[in-house]
Amino acid sequence: MCIIAPRGRYCRYIVVEDIIIRYPQVELYLKSKHLDDVTDLLKDSEGNYRKEINIEEFKLALSQVDSQMRSLPATAQVAAQQGAYLSRCFNLREGSKTNPELPLRFIGSGRHEFRTFRYRYSGQFAPLGGEQTAAELLGDWVSVGHSTQWLWYSVYAMRSLLFP
Repeated sequence: MCIIAPRGRYCRYIVVEDIIIRYPQVELYLKSKHLDDVTDLLKDSEGNYRKEINIEEFKLALSQVDSQMRSLPATAQVAAQQGAYLSRCFNLREGSKTNPELPLRFIGSGRHEFRTFRYRYSGQFAPLGGEQTAAELLGDWVSVGHSTQWLWYSVYAMRSLLFP
């Protein structure tokens, strides 16, 4: 059993913060379902919050979250972010063993060494041919045409110079 204890006047839960750190997909799932907290996944049949959580029920709730998640797109943007994440993890590996700062493990002893990978969507460019490009950048901003082609040239040149 795991006890969830209220903390502060906002009634945030001690365990909930660790769950969000360990399982970032839970945060995305909660936003998509317009739920306030992880404890909303673990309400009893009458809709009441529980003070104790059975680990097996928690695993079942996590499997429900995982079954509705989509995998990351197979793009260079994802690969570059994953590569940067892995290189940072490898470089910090020795320091994380001596100074662990991440949450305690649910099962076993010790702490997690690294935070999980989080993908950040930065937009995309698509060449249309004939000196035209389409761009979708953060949010709903979409642009098509010659000016977008020049924007792509400038972004490409900047990245080539800064990150050879």
